[in-house]
Amino acid sequence: MKILFLLFALFFLMLQSSPGFTHFINDPEACRRAGGFCLHRCAPYYTPIGSCGIVQSCCRRRWVSSGCHKTDVIV
Repeated sequence: MKILFLLFALFFLMLQSSPGFTHFINDPEACRRAGGFCLHRCAPYYTPIGSCGIVQSCCRRRWVSSGCHKTDVIV
């Protein structure tokens, strides 16, 4: 019986959508609200998250790790 409650919780977590992507990005204003900007083609290190019209894409910067973390440094 306890596993049934766990399955219900897991089911509801799977159905829950993230708040940033509940609406489709299809115009420049929606692109700016999502933290992106309009370009004809997304440059490297930018990912398309929607469109700003027929020709332009809505792009947002991809965060890339530098590879050096505090735990990597040995003193």
